[in-house]
Amino acid sequence: MEYKCVPAPRNLIIEKNGSFDAAVRSFADLINSEANGGWKFHSLENIAITQKQGCLAGLFGQKEISIIFNMLIFSKE
Repeated sequence: MEYKCVPAPRNLIIEKNGSFDAAVRSFADLINSEANGGWKFHSLENIAITQKQGCLAGLFGQKEISIIFNMLIFSKE
């Protein structure tokens, strides 16, 4: 079994009183795109990434930045 990880769509924005359909559709489009390549959707997972600041940022007191985002996992035999 082979696995592939793909970042899920980010920064999905809908208008006030808008429909969530467009946001959900972006996930479906990505899953369908991978399926066309023979990949089967396996799961959606959260992953935390910590970005270290550069030397100058550290001098000015900026700390590391942690970001949590969704990752789509696909599998293929």
